[in-house]
Amino acid sequence: MTSERGKAPLIVTTSWDDGHPSDRRVADLLEQHGLSGTFYMPRVNSEGRPVMRPSEIAELGRRFEVGGHTQDHIVLTNLSPSEASAQIVANKHWLDDVLGREIPGFAYVRGQHNRITRSLVERAGYRYARTIRNLMSTPGASRFQLPTTVQFFAHSKSTYLRNYVSGGPTLQRAAILAAVLACPKFSARLSRAAEVCAYSGGHFHLWGHSWELDEHDLWGEFESLLRRLSRLHAHFVTNAAWCVNLGCVSETSTELASVEVASTGAQSGCTPRWSAAAGIARRDPGPLCKSGLDPNPLGRDFA
Repeated sequence: MTSERGKAPLIVTTSWDDGHPSDRRVADLLEQHGLSGTFYMPRVNSEGRPVMRPSEIAELGRRFEVGGHTQDHIVLTNLSPSEASAQIVANKHWLDDVLGREIPGFAYVRGQHNRITRSLVERAGYRYARTIRNLMSTPGASRFQLPTTVQFFAHSKSTYLRNYVSGGPTLQRAAILAAVLACPKFSARLSRAAEVCAYSGGHFHLWGHSWELDEHDLWGEFESLLRRLSRLHAHFVTNAAWCVNLGCVSETSTELASVEVASTGAQSGCTPRWSAAAGIARRDPGPLCKSGLDPNPLGRDFA
């Protein structure tokens, strides 16, 4: 299964929310199949689910990008501006300390955000933020409203249709919707969505929760999808590298570091192709892009 978008490979990123201990299994499988990802971490989860220990987060951060997800996994739009700011800032400072470097990215809990919360995230020092707007094959126009393509969850057809309508009907989104509605097998439906993105928009963003893979016994489907994605002609990058590539992260910051980003895929030869400025502190650029050759290479309703 390969894409033929001329010379340009599909850009694939994944992201994983909530910092559940099963994120370690997701990370191992991503690494095994040559994919990359960003893991968004609260310090604790107010809903009662476990969160990885700081030492586990630090180890994960040596292999993948780690981002913020509020201190207590709380929907920011339910809080006053001062309470929301405290959740954002405390979480960022804690993760910066755990990882020993500045983290550039944030994911809104349950995807809920507004003008005030976006401003607070930017003011806290984040360079981009991910939403859960779905069925997108481009990164959108705002670095604090990054969309996704599909969630790794077997949603009903009515849920896909409802989210398509609420997210704004477009021809590109309709093509992805048609792909996920046409395939009966879960992993095949998501890989078909990636193929559609390769021909229209050029970007595919898979996101999910590792605890849902546990609760719904989706690990076999997940591995099947990763095998399919690994055969695409694609760059596999983190959310931060995706932003850098498309100019979402400002290149005027004095802390921007130059990093080498590698490509992988059936037709790319797994050789370095290009460099980009990464929005991460100079002292440790951290993981941005996954290559199978690099041992330490620089996401009911959709919620």
